[in-house]
Amino acid sequence: MRFVEALSIIQEETDKAMRLPQWEEDVRIKAQYPDAHSKMTHPYLYVESRFGYVPWKETFVEMFETGWEIV
Repeated sequence: MRFVEALSIIQEETDKAMRLPQWEEDVRIKAQYPDAHSKMTHPYLYVESRFGYVPWKETFVEMFETGWEIV
């Protein structure tokens, strides 16, 4: 599926994540929605992997990829 389609799903279903099939199996992108106790004030995307959690910014190559999966 396209990036925008996968993004729409993870925005609505916060327990879901998205990934590209060529990535390592444990790498997934999730959406975070800050609450009253967060330092962030707007939603953002982050990558979750065996190394932990870090903010994520998509590249143009990733945005135009058509193989996004929901996990």
